[in-house]
Amino acid sequence: MDKNFKRLVFIVLIGIVIFLFIQPSDIIADTVAKTETKKNTEMIPFYWMILIVGGWIAITLSYVSWRKYKGEQKKRMKKRFK
Repeated sequence: MDKNFKRLVFIVLIGIVIFLFIQPSDIIADTVAKTETKKNTEMIPFYWMILIVGGWIAITLSYVSWRKYKGEQKKRMKKRFK
């Protein structure tokens, strides 16, 4: 796989993890009520599901785009040498 493609996938996954786990309620935990904290802990399985499904969708779309790009490059090279 292309080095830049691996970096892109890594950056996207790190961004998703940061987005899901750093919430305003976590940053200012002193002002958050106990019921709010309870709601956040009940939502953790949902966040994992979103992370897994969204990650697979992002990886699949990235892979398909990369294959299309490589296919178009091969098509251009064949057209040049005909």
